[in-house]
Amino acid sequence: MGLFDKKFCDICGDKIGLLGNRKLENGNMCKDCAKQLSPFFSERRSSTVEEIKQQLAYREQNKQTLAGFSPMLTFGEDDKIYIDTVKQAFVVSRRNPGSWSDENPDVIPLSSVTSCNMKIEEDREEIYTQGSDGEQVSYNPPRFKFMYDFYIEINVNNPYFDEIKAQLNDTEVEGVGTIEYNRYQQMAQQVINNLMPGANAAGMGMGGYTQANTAAYQQNPYGQQAPYGQQAPYGQQAPYGQQAPYGQQAHYGQQAPYGQQAPYGQQAPYGQQAPYGQQAPYGQQAPYGQQAPYGQQAPYGQQPVQAPVSQAWVCPACNAANDGGQFCSFCGARRNG
Repeated sequence: MGLFDKKFCDICGDKIGLLGNRKLENGNMCKDCAKQLSPFFSERRSSTVEEIKQQLAYREQNKQTLAGFSPMLTFGEDDKIYIDTVKQAFVVSRRNPGSWSDENPDVIPLSSVTSCNMKIEEDREEIYTQGSDGEQVSYNPPRFKFMYDFYIEINVNNPYFDEIKAQLNDTEVEGVGTIEYNRYQQMAQQVINNLMPGANAAGMGMGGYTQANTAAYQQNPYGQQAPYGQQAPYGQQAPYGQQAPYGQQAHYGQQAPYGQQAPYGQQAPYGQQAPYGQQAPYGQQAPYGQQAPYGQQAPYGQQPVQAPVSQAWVCPACNAANDGGQFCSFCGARRNG
């Protein structure tokens, strides 16, 4: 067979035009049949003719499922994630529901989602100044403008694909912590909450973030991770199991309240003891009417509680031991002192 001999599609039987052949592992497929495959499918060259026919049968069934798909929630501005909360399924497409017929996006049950993560990709562009001769020169040190794209990566159980990557923003977002930056982070959290309703309770979801280059959900200078969407104070971690208030950083020198120290430079509330195992705040005493902790002084104007004086005594006349009283119970001699 010559290089330019006519070929026929092993799927539909039609003649394949010039530059229209799509190679399979053991045959050929025309570009029209290739268009009917799932947009998330990427293993065509390693697929057999029989495997492609099985997928096209699945895709025909998907058209019927798609006809009954009614999205209640929509996320994203480039790729869009449509969720039918009644049928517990979702679709990813750049098109609006009224124009799905040609694309035939896969209807995927929520039960098939195995993981869902946000990925932030960073792009930086150097900012220059003008030199004395009017030429473009770098600042010292160099300055950069940082731009970000937000993606949702969804892993699913499906016989023809296992990953979907959807871009949420349609234009790059400039700067960390801006209104737009935070908006897309919140959008990503909503997507994860709806695609994997039990993710947060199971310790999954946003904790599975990944990033390319140095995205904003990054490590601080000491290699410790910052709270979601924020940077931790220099050289510190956020409180264990907690995050700083949304849009704020933790205060310098503070830790989680329970079982930890009070904020730097502050004292415990007046009239209260320090937490168990700690000393009272500097310059304060134990609460009025109570004993100070072990090894500390009692409150001003009070005496430490003393143990009662023992009443037992020994008779000076007969050396008998007595439990109390002024006279010996054995010889009747008077107690000295």
